[in-house]
Parts: sequence; C-alpha cells; structure tokens
Amino acid sequence: MNLLRIGLALSLGAAGGWLFALVHSPLPWMIGSLVATVAATMLGSKNLWIPGWFRQAGLIVIGISLGLRMTPSIWQTMTDHIGLMLIATLFTVLLSLFNAWLFYKIGKVDRITAIFSNIPGGLSEMVSIGQSIGGNQQIISIFHSIRAVMIVLCIPFLISWISGNHSSTTGVLASVQQLAWLPTVLLVIASSLAALLAARCRVPAPYLLGPLLIAAIVSLNNPSGNANPLLAGELVKAAQVMIGVSIGLGFRKEEVRQQKRFFLFAVMHALLLFAIVTAMAAGMTYLADMELATGILATAPGGIAEMSLTAMTIGADPLLVTAFQLFRVLFVLTLFSVGGRSWGKRHRNEAAATLEKTA
Repeated sequence: MNLLRIGLALSLGAAGGWLFALVHSPLPWMIGSLVATVAATMLGSKNLWIPGWFRQAGLIVIGISLGLRMTPSIWQTMTDHIGLMLIATLFTVLLSLFNAWLFYKIGKVDRITAIFSNIPGGLSEMVSIGQSIGGNQQIISIFHSIRAVMIVLCIPFLISWISGNHSSTTGVLASVQQLAWLPTVLLVIASSLAALLAARCRVPAPYLLGPLLIAAIVSLNNPSGNANPLLAGELVKAAQVMIGVSIGLGFRKEEVRQQKRFFLFAVMHALLLFAIVTAMAAGMTYLADMELATGILATAPGGIAEMSLTAMTIGADPLLVTAFQLFRVLFVLTLFSVGGRSWGKRHRNEAAATLEKTA
C-alpha cells in the first residue's frame, strides 16, 4: 500500500514538473511538483505519501551539484562578502523580531511561539527549539511552511522577470560536460556517508552541506584546471521532484481548516518579509559586485537548498547564495538555541496557555 502511495505522489509530482517545464517556468520540476501535490492535498487526497529519506536523497543530489561548482576564485569571493552577510542577517533578524511583536500583539499568541514562528532559521530547527521551550509546534510549523512555499513559488518568477531569463535546469546543464556514471555513484556514496555524519553531529541542513563539502573537496582538487563535469540533468530533475513533493505533502487540509486565522497571519508575514528583504537586496547590490538575482536569492528567507537550487537553475551564483543562507542559519541557530532556551524558561506559563487555546 505504501509503495502505491509513494508511486502516486512521485508520479503526480513528475507530471506537475513536466507541465511547468512545457510552459518554460523557472525551476519547473520543483515548483510544478509542489503545486500539484499541494493542490491534491487541498482537494482532500489521502493517498499520497513519501518517506522522509526521499527529501534527504534530493538534498544530497543538490549538495553535490553545488559542491562541483566550487573553485578557488569563488571561495575568495565568498570570504570577501562576510561583512555583507552579517549586515543582511542582522537586518533580517531585526525585521523578523518586529514581525514577531506584531504577531504577539495582534494574533494573541505567546512570545515564544511568536518569535520562533517568525525567525527564518530553518523549519525543522526552529520547530524543534521552539517546541522544546514550550512554543506551539503547529503554529510554528504553519508559519515556516507557508513562508517556504511562498518564497519558492514567487522568487524564481520574480528573478526570471527581472533578468529576462526563462531557462530551465536542462538549459543550464546542457552547456557543460556531465559526470560519468561510475564517478557519480562513488560521489553519491561518499556524499551520503558525509550527510549521515553531519546529521549525527547536528550540523544544520546536514543532507545538503555534507555532500556539498565532499563535492567541493573533489572540485578544488581537480588537477586539470578545467571546469568540473556536473551531475546528469535527469538526476537533478528527480531531486527537484522529491523536494517539491515533500514540501507539498507538508500541508494537510484539516490543518488549514483548523488554523485558518494563523494561515492568514503567516501569509501576511511572508509577504512583508519578502518585500522588505527584496528591497534590501536591491540596495545591497550597489555596495558589492553582485548581480541583483544573486542578491535577492542570497537574502531571501527561504531554505538553503531551495534558494541555492534556484540560483543554480537561473544562472545566478549558487555558492554565494549558499554562503549567505548558511551564515544566516548558523547565526540564528547559535543565537536562539542558546539565548532562546534561557529566555524561554521565563515565559513557559504564557506558552502553555496558548497551547491550551489552540488544542
């Protein structure tokens, strides 16, 4: 039965990706699979399911793809932007705290839930920390899921419109040599082991960053000096579908119906954060040698994998985007996992009252 549900979910996702590719949508295989899956779940389908390791497998492929693009000059470019990374991160955190204050006042939720719903530090990480100190897991999950979906859906179209670039992943990969099957298998095995080790060490986004590190080491030690071969386009498409389907299946019709008020707050928060951060990115491009598309993706409060994959697909700088996104996640996790736990002890009673109201 589970095999049938997995097959249905992946088939629906692949069909959605194919349709979006036909109309030359940016990031078609991930956006198409996401839209198709969300539509099916909102219509009440209960026959779709994929195990968690499918998303992890997709992230491993994306991590390898990013790492194979690493060169010494790109590494230097990343280190040159440390100051901007800090400024962009602080701006985003302060803006998110302001949004959290609004949610606390208007939404009538506790401070813990309000803050961990609004801080863009990764869905699983923010839910885990927020819940551990008494926050409402469901509300925090809703906010991060809505923001992730809206960013993934909106940003590729915005950047394609700005740059006039409507190419798909196939177009990007067709111009470079593809990695042979044997090196691909060996790299996937090594990267999978690195991902498991990173997860055991509690590294943020381990299934992306572990493989990225392995592939980057391979890339930086290329003796030929030529551009590295990249993964086959079909493998990257499959990874997009697995990620898109896994995001889409995170929504349930019953949850949307029960928490309609919080879904509205989540949409408003995502739109406000997206608009202001995009304006900040536009200003940031004047301070650094950076394309607007790269600046928007680097500062967007989306997931590391999704924003990096978008950059890779539309021809922006995926490694610089990854560096900005990773810097923000590490900063937020360090700040809120340490400070948040001690601060949260003083507000557990308030959080418990919110849990009773939304139960």
